[in-house]
Amino acid sequence: MSKSDSDGHLIHVAKQATGVMTYQFIGLALGFGSNLIFARVLGAELLGVFVLAQTTLLVLSLAASFGVGPMLLRFMPVALSHGDREGAAAVFAVGARIVLITSAITIAITLLGRNVLADRIFHEPRLLDLTPIIAIAVLPAAFIKLLGFALRAIKQTARETFCVEIVAKSVKLLVFLILLSAGLRLTGLAWALAASYAAATTVMAFIIDRHARYLTRGPRVTTVSTRQIFTFSVAMTFVAFMNYSLSITDRMMLGILSTSEDVGIYNIAFLISNMLSLVFMGFNNAFSPLISELHHNDRKEELHDLYSSLTRTVLIIVLPALIWIVGFGDDLLLFFGRDFRAGYLAMVILGVGVLTRCAVGSVGTLLMLSGHQVYNAVNIAAVTAGNIALNLFLIPRYGVLGAAIATAISLAVINVVGLIEVRLLIGIWPYRLSYLKLVAATAVTLGGNLYLRAHTPELPLVPAVLLLVATSVVFLGVLALMGIEEDDRILIGRMMGRIRQRKRG
Repeated sequence: MSKSDSDGHLIHVAKQATGVMTYQFIGLALGFGSNLIFARVLGAELLGVFVLAQTTLLVLSLAASFGVGPMLLRFMPVALSHGDREGAAAVFAVGARIVLITSAITIAITLLGRNVLADRIFHEPRLLDLTPIIAIAVLPAAFIKLLGFALRAIKQTARETFCVEIVAKSVKLLVFLILLSAGLRLTGLAWALAASYAAATTVMAFIIDRHARYLTRGPRVTTVSTRQIFTFSVAMTFVAFMNYSLSITDRMMLGILSTSEDVGIYNIAFLISNMLSLVFMGFNNAFSPLISELHHNDRKEELHDLYSSLTRTVLIIVLPALIWIVGFGDDLLLFFGRDFRAGYLAMVILGVGVLTRCAVGSVGTLLMLSGHQVYNAVNIAAVTAGNIALNLFLIPRYGVLGAAIATAISLAVINVVGLIEVRLLIGIWPYRLSYLKLVAATAVTLGGNLYLRAHTPELPLVPAVLLLVATSVVFLGVLALMGIEEDDRILIGRMMGRIRQRKRG
Protein backbone atom coordinates (compact mmCIF):
# COMPACT_ATOMS: atom_id res chain seq x y z
CA MET A 1 0.00 0.00 0.00
CA SER A 2 1.44 3.37 -0.98
CA LYS A 3 1.21 6.40 1.28
CA SER A 4 -0.49 8.41 -1.46
CA ASP A 5 -3.21 5.75 -1.87
CA SER A 6 -3.87 5.69 1.87
CA ASP A 7 -4.05 9.49 2.13
CA GLY A 8 -6.26 9.60 -0.95
CA HIS A 9 -8.79 7.26 0.65
CA LEU A 10 -8.75 9.29 3.88
CA ILE A 11 -9.35 12.52 1.98
CA HIS A 12 -12.18 10.97 -0.02
CA VAL A 13 -13.89 9.71 3.15
CA ALA A 14 -13.41 13.07 4.89
CA LYS A 15 -14.93 14.91 1.92
CA GLN A 16 -17.95 12.63 1.65
CA ALA A 17 -18.50 12.36 5.43
CA THR A 18 -18.45 16.14 5.80
CA GLY A 19 -21.07 16.51 3.09
CA VAL A 20 -23.20 13.75 4.59
CA MET A 21 -23.14 15.22 8.11
CA THR A 22 -23.77 18.75 6.85
CA TYR A 23 -26.87 17.66 4.94
CA GLN A 24 -27.97 15.49 7.88
CA PHE A 25 -27.93 18.44 10.28
CA ILE A 26 -29.76 20.67 7.79
CA GLY A 27 -32.29 17.88 7.27
CA LEU A 28 -32.65 17.53 11.04
CA ALA A 29 -33.60 21.19 11.36
CA LEU A 30 -35.89 21.00 8.33
CA GLY A 31 -37.59 17.89 9.67
CA PHE A 32 -38.08 19.41 13.11
CA GLY A 33 -39.73 22.51 11.66
CA SER A 34 -41.90 20.48 9.29
CA ASN A 35 -43.10 18.12 12.00
CA LEU A 36 -43.98 21.09 14.17
CA ILE A 37 -46.20 22.44 11.36
CA PHE A 38 -47.76 19.03 10.68
CA ALA A 39 -48.56 18.54 14.36
CA ARG A 40 -50.17 21.96 14.74
CA VAL A 41 -52.25 21.65 11.57
CA LEU A 42 -53.40 18.04 11.93
CA GLY A 43 -53.51 17.62 15.68
CA ALA A 44 -52.47 14.50 17.56
CA GLU A 45 -55.20 12.21 16.24
CA LEU A 46 -54.82 12.84 12.50
CA LEU A 47 -51.05 12.96 12.83
CA GLY A 48 -51.22 9.53 14.44
CA VAL A 49 -53.13 8.21 11.41
CA PHE A 50 -50.46 9.65 9.11
CA VAL A 51 -47.68 8.06 11.18
CA LEU A 52 -49.40 4.68 10.73
CA ALA A 53 -49.54 5.27 6.98
CA GLN A 54 -45.91 6.39 6.84
CA THR A 55 -44.75 3.41 8.91
CA THR A 56 -46.70 1.05 6.64
CA LEU A 57 -45.04 2.62 3.59
CA LEU A 58 -41.61 2.11 5.13
CA VAL A 59 -42.29 -1.57 5.70
CA LEU A 60 -43.70 -2.00 2.17
CA SER A 61 -40.72 -0.21 0.60
CA LEU A 62 -38.33 -2.49 2.51
CA ALA A 63 -40.11 -5.47 0.99
CA ALA A 64 -40.22 -3.91 -2.50
CA SER A 65 -36.52 -2.99 -2.49
CA PHE A 66 -35.71 -6.66 -1.71
CA GLY A 67 -32.21 -5.96 -0.37
CA VAL A 68 -31.07 -4.79 -3.82
CA GLY A 69 -29.39 -1.63 -2.49
CA PRO A 70 -26.75 -3.42 -0.39
CA MET A 71 -26.30 -5.86 -3.29
CA LEU A 72 -25.23 -2.96 -5.52
CA LEU A 73 -22.81 -1.82 -2.85
CA ARG A 74 -21.41 -5.33 -2.60
CA PHE A 75 -20.74 -5.96 -6.32
CA MET A 76 -20.51 -2.59 -8.16
CA PRO A 77 -17.38 -1.16 -6.45
CA VAL A 78 -15.48 -4.37 -7.17
CA ALA A 79 -16.33 -4.19 -10.87
CA LEU A 80 -15.50 -0.49 -11.04
CA SER A 81 -12.15 -1.01 -9.29
CA HIS A 82 -11.22 -3.27 -12.22
CA GLY A 83 -12.43 -0.72 -14.75
CA ASP A 84 -15.37 -2.99 -15.63
CA ARG A 85 -18.10 -0.43 -16.24
CA GLU A 86 -20.13 -2.87 -18.32
CA GLY A 87 -20.20 -5.33 -15.41
CA ALA A 88 -21.26 -2.59 -12.97
CA ALA A 89 -24.00 -1.51 -15.41
CA ALA A 90 -25.25 -5.10 -15.62
CA VAL A 91 -25.51 -5.39 -11.83
CA PHE A 92 -27.36 -2.07 -11.71
CA ALA A 93 -29.78 -3.19 -14.46
CA VAL A 94 -30.53 -6.48 -12.70
CA GLY A 95 -31.19 -4.59 -9.49
CA ALA A 96 -33.56 -2.17 -11.22
CA ARG A 97 -35.53 -5.05 -12.79
CA ILE A 98 -35.85 -6.81 -9.45
CA VAL A 99 -37.19 -3.65 -7.78
CA LEU A 100 -39.69 -3.08 -10.57
CA ILE A 101 -41.05 -6.63 -10.24
CA THR A 102 -41.14 -6.70 -6.41
CA SER A 103 -42.69 -3.22 -6.30
CA ALA A 104 -45.49 -4.30 -8.66
CA ILE A 105 -46.20 -7.34 -6.46
CA THR A 106 -46.12 -5.22 -3.29
CA ILE A 107 -48.47 -2.60 -4.78
CA ALA A 108 -50.96 -5.28 -5.84
CA ILE A 109 -50.93 -6.91 -2.40
CA THR A 110 -51.36 -3.50 -0.73
CA LEU A 111 -54.39 -2.59 -2.80
CA LEU A 112 -56.00 -6.01 -2.41
CA GLY A 113 -55.40 -6.03 1.34
CA ARG A 114 -56.41 -2.44 2.10
CA ASN A 115 -59.42 -3.50 4.17
CA VAL A 116 -57.35 -5.92 6.22
CA LEU A 117 -54.71 -3.26 6.79
CA ALA A 118 -57.18 -0.58 7.90
CA ASP A 119 -59.77 -2.61 9.79
CA ARG A 120 -58.05 -5.69 11.18
CA ILE A 121 -54.43 -4.64 11.72
CA PHE A 122 -54.68 -0.98 12.78
CA HIS A 123 -58.45 -0.70 13.44
CA GLU A 124 -58.32 2.69 11.74
CA PRO A 125 -60.91 3.12 8.92
CA ARG A 126 -59.36 6.41 7.80
CA LEU A 127 -56.40 4.42 6.46
CA LEU A 128 -58.69 3.14 3.68
CA ASP A 129 -58.49 6.51 1.92
CA LEU A 130 -54.71 6.68 2.37
CA THR A 131 -53.90 3.15 1.18
CA PRO A 132 -54.04 3.95 -2.58
CA ILE A 133 -51.66 6.87 -1.99
CA ILE A 134 -49.35 4.57 -0.03
CA ALA A 135 -49.46 2.07 -2.90
CA ILE A 136 -48.52 4.77 -5.42
CA ALA A 137 -45.58 5.81 -3.23
CA VAL A 138 -44.17 2.28 -2.95
CA LEU A 139 -42.33 2.40 -6.30
CA PRO A 140 -40.42 5.69 -5.75
CA ALA A 141 -39.79 4.74 -2.11
CA ALA A 142 -38.21 1.45 -3.20
CA PHE A 143 -36.19 3.15 -5.94
CA ILE A 144 -34.80 5.65 -3.43
CA LYS A 145 -33.10 2.71 -1.72
CA LEU A 146 -31.84 1.33 -5.04
CA LEU A 147 -30.51 4.65 -6.36
CA GLY A 148 -29.17 5.73 -2.98
CA PHE A 149 -26.94 2.68 -2.71
CA ALA A 150 -25.93 3.11 -6.35
CA LEU A 151 -24.73 6.63 -5.47
CA ARG A 152 -22.69 5.19 -2.60
CA ALA A 153 -21.24 2.57 -4.95
CA ILE A 154 -19.98 5.29 -7.33
CA LYS A 155 -18.67 7.27 -4.30
CA GLN A 156 -21.30 10.03 -4.39
CA THR A 157 -22.55 9.44 -0.84
CA ALA A 158 -23.05 13.11 0.02
CA ARG A 159 -25.39 13.54 -2.95
CA GLU A 160 -27.53 10.64 -1.72
CA THR A 161 -27.90 12.39 1.64
CA PHE A 162 -28.72 15.68 -0.11
CA CYS A 163 -31.61 14.01 -1.95
CA VAL A 164 -32.98 12.26 1.13
CA GLU A 165 -32.51 15.04 3.67
CA ILE A 166 -32.94 18.22 1.63
CA VAL A 167 -34.86 17.46 -1.57
CA ALA A 168 -37.40 15.03 -0.07
CA LYS A 169 -38.10 17.02 3.10
CA SER A 170 -38.36 20.35 1.25
CA VAL A 171 -40.77 18.95 -1.34
CA LYS A 172 -42.84 17.27 1.36
CA LEU A 173 -43.33 20.56 3.23
CA LEU A 174 -43.93 22.63 0.08
CA VAL A 175 -46.49 20.23 -1.42
CA PHE A 176 -48.29 19.93 1.91
CA LEU A 177 -48.62 23.72 2.24
CA ILE A 178 -49.95 23.95 -1.33
CA LEU A 179 -52.51 21.18 -0.77
CA LEU A 180 -53.42 22.60 2.63
CA SER A 181 -54.41 25.86 0.94
CA ALA A 182 -56.82 23.75 -1.15
CA GLY A 183 -58.37 22.33 2.02
CA LEU A 184 -56.55 18.97 2.13
CA ARG A 185 -55.09 18.07 5.50
CA LEU A 186 -54.51 14.36 6.12
CA THR A 187 -54.72 13.31 2.46
CA GLY A 188 -52.68 16.37 1.57
CA LEU A 189 -49.84 15.23 3.81
CA ALA A 190 -50.05 11.70 2.37
CA TRP A 191 -49.78 13.06 -1.18
CA ALA A 192 -46.92 15.29 -0.04
CA LEU A 193 -45.09 12.21 1.27
CA ALA A 194 -45.55 10.45 -2.09
CA ALA A 195 -44.37 13.57 -3.94
CA SER A 196 -41.26 13.80 -1.75
CA TYR A 197 -40.22 10.25 -2.67
CA ALA A 198 -40.87 10.91 -6.35
CA ALA A 199 -38.82 14.13 -6.28
CA ALA A 200 -35.86 12.54 -4.48
CA THR A 201 -35.91 9.57 -6.88
CA THR A 202 -35.94 11.89 -9.90
CA VAL A 203 -32.99 13.94 -8.62
CA MET A 204 -31.03 10.79 -7.77
CA ALA A 205 -31.61 9.39 -11.27
CA PHE A 206 -30.43 12.69 -12.78
CA ILE A 207 -27.25 12.66 -10.65
CA ILE A 208 -26.47 9.06 -11.61
CA ASP A 209 -27.04 9.82 -15.29
CA ARG A 210 -24.73 12.80 -15.02
CA HIS A 211 -21.88 11.22 -13.04
CA ALA A 212 -22.16 7.59 -14.16
CA ARG A 213 -23.94 7.57 -17.51
CA TYR A 214 -22.46 4.16 -18.23
CA LEU A 215 -24.92 2.72 -15.67
CA THR A 216 -28.02 3.96 -17.48
CA ARG A 217 -26.99 4.19 -21.15
CA GLY A 218 -23.91 2.06 -21.67
CA PRO A 219 -23.52 -1.59 -22.70
CA ARG A 220 -24.06 -4.26 -20.04
CA VAL A 221 -22.14 -7.51 -19.65
CA THR A 222 -23.13 -9.73 -16.72
CA THR A 223 -20.20 -10.59 -14.48
CA VAL A 224 -22.14 -11.70 -11.38
CA SER A 225 -24.46 -14.72 -11.41
CA THR A 226 -28.17 -14.29 -10.77
CA ARG A 227 -27.88 -16.79 -7.93
CA GLN A 228 -25.27 -14.63 -6.17
CA ILE A 229 -27.44 -11.55 -6.55
CA PHE A 230 -30.60 -13.31 -5.35
CA THR A 231 -28.92 -14.98 -2.36
CA PHE A 232 -27.33 -11.74 -1.20
CA SER A 233 -30.54 -9.75 -1.69
CA VAL A 234 -32.62 -12.22 0.32
CA ALA A 235 -30.17 -12.03 3.23
CA MET A 236 -30.15 -8.22 3.11
CA THR A 237 -33.96 -8.07 3.05
CA PHE A 238 -34.01 -10.10 6.25
CA VAL A 239 -31.34 -7.86 7.83
CA ALA A 240 -33.27 -4.71 6.86
CA PHE A 241 -36.46 -5.96 8.52
CA MET A 242 -34.58 -7.06 11.64
CA ASN A 243 -32.77 -3.71 11.88
CA TYR A 244 -36.07 -1.89 11.60
CA SER A 245 -37.62 -4.13 14.26
CA LEU A 246 -34.66 -3.51 16.57
CA SER A 247 -34.92 0.26 16.08
CA ILE A 248 -38.58 0.50 17.13
CA THR A 249 -38.92 -2.31 19.71
CA ASP A 250 -38.14 -0.13 22.73
CA ARG A 251 -40.74 2.56 21.98
CA MET A 252 -43.41 0.11 20.87
CA MET A 253 -43.06 -2.06 23.96
CA LEU A 254 -42.86 0.97 26.24
CA GLY A 255 -46.20 2.05 24.77
CA ILE A 256 -47.67 -1.41 25.39
CA LEU A 257 -46.23 -2.01 28.86
CA SER A 258 -46.09 1.53 30.26
CA THR A 259 -47.75 4.93 29.77
CA SER A 260 -47.88 7.38 26.88
CA GLU A 261 -46.05 9.90 29.08
CA ASP A 262 -43.15 7.49 29.43
CA VAL A 263 -43.10 7.03 25.65
CA GLY A 264 -42.88 10.82 25.18
CA ILE A 265 -40.07 11.20 27.71
CA TYR A 266 -38.16 8.25 26.27
CA ASN A 267 -38.59 9.43 22.68
CA ILE A 268 -36.86 12.75 23.40
CA ALA A 269 -34.03 10.99 25.25
CA PHE A 270 -33.67 8.57 22.33
CA LEU A 271 -33.63 11.32 19.69
CA ILE A 272 -30.95 13.33 21.49
CA SER A 273 -28.68 10.36 22.18
CA ASN A 274 -29.16 9.05 18.65
CA MET A 275 -27.79 12.31 17.22
CA LEU A 276 -24.37 10.91 18.15
CA SER A 277 -24.97 8.32 15.41
CA LEU A 278 -24.95 11.01 12.72
CA VAL A 279 -21.15 11.16 12.86
CA PHE A 280 -20.83 7.39 12.63
CA MET A 281 -23.34 7.17 9.77
CA GLY A 282 -21.54 9.89 7.83
CA PHE A 283 -18.22 8.05 7.96
CA ASN A 284 -19.78 4.61 7.53
CA ASN A 285 -21.64 5.58 4.35
CA ALA A 286 -18.51 7.13 2.86
CA PHE A 287 -16.38 4.14 3.88
CA SER A 288 -18.74 1.43 2.57
CA PRO A 289 -17.79 1.40 -1.14
CA LEU A 290 -14.12 1.25 -0.22
CA ILE A 291 -14.74 -1.82 1.96
CA SER A 292 -15.98 -3.86 -0.98
CA GLU A 293 -13.27 -2.55 -3.31
CA LEU A 294 -10.34 -3.12 -0.94
CA HIS A 295 -11.46 -6.47 0.48
CA HIS A 296 -12.23 -8.14 -2.84
CA ASN A 297 -8.98 -6.85 -4.35
CA ASP A 298 -7.07 -8.43 -1.43
CA ARG A 299 -5.77 -5.11 -0.08
CA LYS A 300 -6.25 -6.12 3.55
CA GLU A 301 -3.52 -3.92 5.01
CA GLU A 302 -5.02 -0.83 3.44
CA LEU A 303 -8.50 -1.82 4.63
CA HIS A 304 -7.16 -2.39 8.15
CA ASP A 305 -5.42 0.98 8.33
CA LEU A 306 -8.44 2.84 6.98
CA TYR A 307 -10.81 1.04 9.38
CA SER A 308 -8.61 1.90 12.35
CA SER A 309 -8.15 5.56 11.36
CA LEU A 310 -11.86 6.17 10.71
CA THR A 311 -12.96 4.50 13.93
CA ARG A 312 -10.55 6.62 15.97
CA THR A 313 -11.62 9.83 14.21
CA VAL A 314 -15.32 9.09 14.86
CA LEU A 315 -14.51 8.65 18.55
CA ILE A 316 -12.61 11.96 18.63
CA ILE A 317 -15.74 13.73 17.40
CA VAL A 318 -18.34 11.77 19.40
CA LEU A 319 -16.66 11.51 22.81
CA PRO A 320 -16.80 15.25 23.69
CA ALA A 321 -20.51 15.32 22.82
CA LEU A 322 -21.24 12.31 25.05
CA ILE A 323 -19.15 13.76 27.88
CA TRP A 324 -21.21 16.96 27.62
CA ILE A 325 -24.47 14.96 27.68
CA VAL A 326 -23.30 13.21 30.87
CA GLY A 327 -22.47 16.55 32.48
CA PHE A 328 -25.18 18.89 31.21
CA GLY A 329 -27.77 16.77 29.38
CA ASP A 330 -30.34 17.43 32.11
CA ASP A 331 -30.19 21.14 31.27
CA LEU A 332 -30.77 20.33 27.60
CA LEU A 333 -33.87 18.28 28.49
CA LEU A 334 -35.33 21.27 30.37
CA PHE A 335 -35.65 22.98 26.98
CA PHE A 336 -38.37 20.46 26.11
CA GLY A 337 -40.13 20.86 29.46
CA ARG A 338 -39.39 20.04 33.09
CA ASP A 339 -41.12 16.64 32.84
CA PHE A 340 -38.58 15.51 30.25
CA ARG A 341 -35.74 15.85 32.75
CA ALA A 342 -36.84 12.47 34.08
CA GLY A 343 -35.28 10.97 30.95
CA TYR A 344 -31.74 12.16 31.78
CA LEU A 345 -30.35 8.82 33.00
CA ALA A 346 -32.02 6.98 30.11
CA MET A 347 -30.45 9.45 27.66
CA VAL A 348 -26.98 8.84 29.15
CA ILE A 349 -27.41 5.06 29.00
CA LEU A 350 -28.62 5.23 25.40
CA GLY A 351 -25.65 7.48 24.61
CA VAL A 352 -23.28 4.84 25.98
CA GLY A 353 -25.02 2.29 23.77
CA VAL A 354 -24.46 4.50 20.72
CA LEU A 355 -20.83 4.93 21.81
CA THR A 356 -20.28 1.18 21.51
CA ARG A 357 -21.34 1.39 17.86
CA CYS A 358 -18.89 4.24 17.27
CA ALA A 359 -16.11 2.52 19.23
CA VAL A 360 -16.11 -0.67 17.13
CA GLY A 361 -16.61 1.09 13.79
CA SER A 362 -18.30 -0.28 10.69
CA VAL A 363 -18.41 -3.94 11.74
CA GLY A 364 -21.87 -4.64 10.29
CA THR A 365 -20.95 -3.13 6.94
CA LEU A 366 -17.60 -4.93 6.93
CA LEU A 367 -19.32 -8.28 7.42
CA MET A 368 -21.99 -7.51 4.83
CA LEU A 369 -19.64 -6.35 2.09
CA SER A 370 -16.91 -8.92 2.63
CA GLY A 371 -19.16 -11.88 1.83
CA HIS A 372 -20.09 -12.72 5.44
CA GLN A 373 -23.62 -11.36 5.32
CA VAL A 374 -25.03 -14.54 6.90
CA TYR A 375 -23.22 -13.71 10.14
CA ASN A 376 -24.71 -10.23 10.00
CA ALA A 377 -28.20 -11.69 9.57
CA VAL A 378 -27.78 -14.16 12.44
CA ASN A 379 -26.43 -11.42 14.71
CA ILE A 380 -29.33 -9.05 14.12
CA ALA A 381 -31.94 -11.82 14.47
CA ALA A 382 -30.50 -13.07 17.77
CA VAL A 383 -30.10 -9.57 19.22
CA THR A 384 -33.61 -8.53 18.16
CA ALA A 385 -35.06 -11.54 19.99
CA GLY A 386 -32.90 -10.77 23.02
CA ASN A 387 -33.94 -7.12 22.93
CA ILE A 388 -37.63 -8.07 23.04
CA ALA A 389 -36.99 -10.35 26.04
CA LEU A 390 -35.01 -7.65 27.86
CA ASN A 391 -37.75 -5.07 27.28
CA LEU A 392 -40.39 -7.50 28.56
CA PHE A 393 -38.36 -8.04 31.72
CA LEU A 394 -37.06 -4.51 32.39
CA ILE A 395 -39.87 -2.13 31.37
CA PRO A 396 -42.43 -3.35 33.95
CA ARG A 397 -39.78 -2.93 36.65
CA TYR A 398 -37.94 0.24 35.61
CA GLY A 399 -40.07 1.94 32.93
CA VAL A 400 -38.13 4.40 30.76
CA LEU A 401 -34.84 3.40 32.34
CA GLY A 402 -35.56 -0.28 31.64
CA ALA A 403 -36.17 0.41 27.94
CA ALA A 404 -32.89 2.35 27.75
CA ILE A 405 -30.94 -0.43 29.47
CA ALA A 406 -32.41 -3.06 27.13
CA THR A 407 -31.53 -1.01 24.05
CA ALA A 408 -28.01 -0.17 25.25
CA ILE A 409 -27.26 -3.81 26.08
CA SER A 410 -28.55 -4.90 22.67
CA LEU A 411 -26.39 -2.31 20.87
CA ALA A 412 -23.34 -3.32 22.90
CA VAL A 413 -23.82 -7.04 22.25
CA ILE A 414 -24.38 -6.80 18.49
CA ASN A 415 -21.39 -4.50 18.04
CA VAL A 416 -18.97 -6.42 20.25
CA VAL A 417 -19.96 -9.72 18.61
CA GLY A 418 -19.52 -8.08 15.20
CA LEU A 419 -16.08 -6.80 16.22
CA ILE A 420 -14.96 -10.31 17.21
CA GLU A 421 -16.33 -11.76 13.97
CA VAL A 422 -14.50 -9.13 11.90
CA ARG A 423 -11.31 -10.10 13.69
CA LEU A 424 -11.82 -13.83 13.14
CA LEU A 425 -13.30 -13.79 9.63
CA ILE A 426 -11.53 -10.84 7.97
CA GLY A 427 -8.44 -10.58 10.13
CA ILE A 428 -8.55 -6.86 10.93
CA TRP A 429 -8.72 -5.03 14.26
CA PRO A 430 -9.17 -1.28 14.75
CA TYR A 431 -7.32 -0.71 18.02
CA ARG A 432 -3.79 0.53 18.46
CA LEU A 433 -1.84 2.04 21.36
CA SER A 434 -2.86 5.50 20.12
CA TYR A 435 -6.40 4.77 21.37
CA LEU A 436 -5.07 5.07 24.96
CA LYS A 437 -4.75 8.80 24.35
CA LEU A 438 -8.52 8.94 23.85
CA VAL A 439 -9.03 7.20 27.18
CA ALA A 440 -6.83 9.75 28.94
CA ALA A 441 -8.50 12.75 27.25
CA THR A 442 -11.93 11.33 28.13
CA ALA A 443 -11.01 10.87 31.81
CA VAL A 444 -9.67 14.44 32.16
CA THR A 445 -12.58 16.09 30.31
CA LEU A 446 -15.27 14.01 32.03
CA GLY A 447 -13.78 14.78 35.44
CA GLY A 448 -13.84 18.50 34.68
CA ASN A 449 -17.44 18.39 33.45
CA LEU A 450 -18.67 16.48 36.50
CA TYR A 451 -16.91 18.96 38.78
CA LEU A 452 -18.60 21.89 36.98
CA ARG A 453 -21.97 20.14 37.13
CA ALA A 454 -21.65 19.70 40.88
CA HIS A 455 -20.88 23.41 41.37
CA THR A 456 -23.31 25.08 38.93
CA PRO A 457 -27.07 25.63 39.08
CA GLU A 458 -29.52 24.81 36.29
CA LEU A 459 -28.32 26.46 33.09
CA PRO A 460 -30.37 28.02 30.27
CA LEU A 461 -29.99 26.50 26.81
CA VAL A 462 -27.39 28.92 25.41
CA PRO A 463 -24.85 28.63 28.28
CA ALA A 464 -25.34 24.85 28.27
CA VAL A 465 -24.59 24.66 24.55
CA LEU A 466 -21.56 26.91 24.99
CA LEU A 467 -20.26 24.36 27.46
CA LEU A 468 -20.40 21.80 24.63
CA VAL A 469 -17.93 23.97 22.73
CA ALA A 470 -15.77 24.28 25.84
CA THR A 471 -15.89 20.51 26.38
CA SER A 472 -14.72 19.89 22.82
CA VAL A 473 -11.90 22.43 23.16
CA VAL A 474 -10.66 20.85 26.41
CA PHE A 475 -10.87 17.33 24.98
CA LEU A 476 -8.99 18.24 21.80
CA GLY A 477 -6.51 20.30 23.83
CA VAL A 478 -5.63 17.37 26.07
CA LEU A 479 -5.37 15.13 23.02
CA ALA A 480 -3.12 17.65 21.25
CA LEU A 481 -0.78 17.76 24.25
CA MET A 482 -0.32 13.99 23.93
CA GLY A 483 0.04 14.19 20.15
CA ILE A 484 -2.66 13.83 17.49
CA GLU A 485 -2.09 11.06 14.96
CA GLU A 486 -1.21 12.01 11.38
CA ASP A 487 -4.31 10.28 9.98
CA ASP A 488 -6.50 12.27 12.37
CA ARG A 489 -4.85 15.50 11.21
CA ILE A 490 -5.61 14.62 7.59
CA LEU A 491 -9.23 13.67 8.25
CA ILE A 492 -10.15 16.49 10.64
CA GLY A 493 -8.15 19.06 8.70
CA ARG A 494 -9.85 18.09 5.45
CA MET A 495 -13.27 18.19 7.10
CA MET A 496 -12.69 21.65 8.55
CA GLY A 497 -11.49 22.83 5.15
CA ARG A 498 -14.69 21.53 3.52
CA ILE A 499 -16.82 23.26 6.16
CA ARG A 500 -15.05 26.57 5.54
CA GLN A 501 -15.57 26.16 1.80
CA ARG A 502 -19.30 25.56 2.31
CA LYS A 503 -19.58 28.63 4.52
CA ARG A 504 -17.86 30.81 1.91
CA GLY A 505 -20.08 29.26 -0.79
